[in-house]
Amino acid sequence: MTSFVGRERELARVRRLLSTGRVVTLTGPGGVGKTRLARRAAAQAHRAFPDGVWLVQLAQLRDRDLLAVEVATTLGIEDGGSEPVENLVRHLQDKTLLIVLDNCEHLVDSVAALLGTLLAAAPTVRVLATSRQTLGVEGEYLFEVPALSLPARSGSARTERAGVTCEAVELFLERAAAVLADRPEDEAFQRCAEELCRRLDGIPLAIELAAARLRAYPVEEILARIGRALDVLTTGPRSAPERHRALKTTIGWSFDLCSLDERLMWARLSVFAGGFDLAAAESVCSDDQLPQSVVFDLLAGLVDKSILQRKNGSARFSLLETVREYGLEHLVALGEEKELRRCHARYFAALADRGGRGFSEREIEWFQQIGLNHANFRLAMQACLSELGEPRVALRIASRLRMYWASPSRILEGCQWLRKALANSPQPSEERAEALWVCAYLELLMFDTQSAARTMAECRELAGMLSLDRVVAALPLLLVHENFIAGDATAALTHAREAVVCGRAVGEPGITGEALFYVAAMAFASGDAEAEKLADEALTFFEGEKAQPWRANVLWINGLVNCRRGEPDTAAACFADAFAVFRHIGHGLGAAVCLDGLAWASMLSEELPRAARLLGMAHPIWQSGPSRMMPHQFSELVARRTVEATVRADLGDERFEEEFWSGASRTLEDAMDEITRAPGPKPASTVAESGEDSLALLTRRERKVAELLAKGMSNADIAADLVLSRRTVESHVQNILNKLGFHSRTQVASWISRLAPGG
Repeated sequence: MTSFVGRERELARVRRLLSTGRVVTLTGPGGVGKTRLARRAAAQAHRAFPDGVWLVQLAQLRDRDLLAVEVATTLGIEDGGSEPVENLVRHLQDKTLLIVLDNCEHLVDSVAALLGTLLAAAPTVRVLATSRQTLGVEGEYLFEVPALSLPARSGSARTERAGVTCEAVELFLERAAAVLADRPEDEAFQRCAEELCRRLDGIPLAIELAAARLRAYPVEEILARIGRALDVLTTGPRSAPERHRALKTTIGWSFDLCSLDERLMWARLSVFAGGFDLAAAESVCSDDQLPQSVVFDLLAGLVDKSILQRKNGSARFSLLETVREYGLEHLVALGEEKELRRCHARYFAALADRGGRGFSEREIEWFQQIGLNHANFRLAMQACLSELGEPRVALRIASRLRMYWASPSRILEGCQWLRKALANSPQPSEERAEALWVCAYLELLMFDTQSAARTMAECRELAGMLSLDRVVAALPLLLVHENFIAGDATAALTHAREAVVCGRAVGEPGITGEALFYVAAMAFASGDAEAEKLADEALTFFEGEKAQPWRANVLWINGLVNCRRGEPDTAAACFADAFAVFRHIGHGLGAAVCLDGLAWASMLSEELPRAARLLGMAHPIWQSGPSRMMPHQFSELVARRTVEATVRADLGDERFEEEFWSGASRTLEDAMDEITRAPGPKPASTVAESGEDSLALLTRRERKVAELLAKGMSNADIAADLVLSRRTVESHVQNILNKLGFHSRTQVASWISRLAPGG
């Protein structure tokens, strides 16, 4: 966001209103600066709210049923097994915090209903909202955001001191400096800038759009064109408020400056929400009239004209909401809206399909694309369930996003979309059967066993009726979750083995691989002696499939196995590699279980403060979703509970709490720094001098690997000899080098030979 100009009087007024009112709504037309003012006022008021200031952005939310979920997710509120509104009430009733609801105008009734409930139950919660219309909530204080202050009219007494200008002109000059290498400083430029700001009624967005035109036109020409457009309006109907007319005229002038193709592209791009990339624009917006070959240049032209915004260092584009609305009006007038929404929905359904089944070398890229396009997936599903009348497409999208939904902060929304899509598509179909399976999967993750049992029963019946072998083969995977939740890891292991057989029988690597992961996980949870072997088998499978996210899951299990075996360094390497993948794709659940695992490894290495910090780092992730999740139960069972008790006992409550909450305040980037931090290598000379004593630095397994290295064996040979995965051997080799301060395998071999009898 660009710099904030002026508004001192308005900020003071909003702060006073917040000190007395429970709900303060900033109103005014689009582009007047409501959002910027709300954010700045909230930032200045943060000390008055010990439980935080929370920004909930609603501009891209079109489904009113997701309002409570969006607020709860933003606030990081646990599910608690209840409806989102109940969870919000329970969480907020004793909190002193400020919620900023930005862009409420399209959800006014829903926002008003939600606030009526929350404010009645939470007496010390306050709300600062921005909306083009009032919310109508009891006790609402309204503040109409004015335009920026304007210069005095020509011939009147000047109020500005020398060298000081008004807010509107200050904004124009600041933005002009950003687009002109040598901004004119003469009086003529200043006079034109002042008159332009007057003609634009001090509307910030209109001024910014006009300033952007300085790349192509002198200020005199911009003033003349804007002036002519406004003069035309004065001779026609004047029902629109002045500010609306000034802004719309400015955007309209920008529209008129575009070529016919650029105007059409602008209109078509308005169907996106939250941004898009070149591939999406080419697929959704091109046809015989706008061939794909011209889209690249059209996007560049719209960026140059400041219609499109391009994120720094990214090939993603976005439209300001007011600019998008203008384009959408044009699209509706052309009669193309429904067809463009259909193209949009089909494009994102295809994107969901691309990674929703099986494995791919591009899985990480797919996960990133899903995260970037969350708002577009919402819009596509909503369109399919409403004006497009294609609920089966919505079912397909919601189902294919299963692994994306399976994260604490997103699981509630995923369930809600699936249930809504299922309610809108009751006819028997393959899409419905798959959606039932995914819905049951998410319900089991959230411990909603009663709903899951009903959903599974319907899924089983429908899959049998339609002879859907793939869905039938996947049903044992759900039983794994059901058994584990019931506390029977042995039965869960039996069903996981059954799922492996079923997956292979129908030739589905996706089912087979997921089942192999659960075999390893449940073998570990049940104390099966073959857990280490099964974890290596699963890792080998996923490495062969080049399936990175699932490989990360299995690395986590390998880490747990190594912790139980007393080899924390090898375990830490597995956890760190897995964490890097989960962080890269934004998968909170995977990141959380890896942090818990790393805490275990740190405890075994007697790095107790670090263990407490790592537990703390996982805490906000777990808090961002339902209070009970199957992966959380697993982590509690195998590591977290014991680690926390041990570390707390050794450090003492005060030191543990200090380190824990220090970790909880850190970002995932900070966590990555903590994870990759390692003690400096031991100088080689010290190793050489210490002789056999240095063997104590290595674990039993590392000593064996070092001996095989000395024989000249490759990593693949060592893996085969020790019945390990190649990746595990690589981790052992790196740990050996780090601990001994060596830089090559040759140094290890030489050191081992010196220690051998007669060496």
